[in-house]
Amino acid sequence: MKFMTFGILTLFLISTQFVSAAIPAIYTNDNIWSSEQDKPVTFEQDVWGNFSGQTATGKIFYQSNIENSLSIRLQRFTIDEAFFYISDKGIIIAPTDTVALSIYLTRAS
Repeated sequence: MKFMTFGILTLFLISTQFVSAAIPAIYTNDNIWSSEQDKPVTFEQDVWGNFSGQTATGKIFYQSNIENSLSIRLQRFTIDEAFFYISDKGIIIAPTDTVALSIYLTRAS
């Protein structure tokens, strides 16, 4: 649980360092890192360890565990059309869960 909560909080702390524009109508993979990040106002954990929440402007976000046979703790963060992965090796930008796992495996510890 600490890892997942850390991921959500880290996302908003890291991403606010890259602010250069207003909160977009829709977050996409092209604008998420250069847009102002909407502040989370609520988030909760379900019984499987996934998180969901809502931002100040009403956007819904999710942080879901990626199940895998390697016991790698990897989570996909999604808001609007934008998504990326959070791991103990940092943020991973990848087009699919499988590619994210592959990137994770190639990163140094």
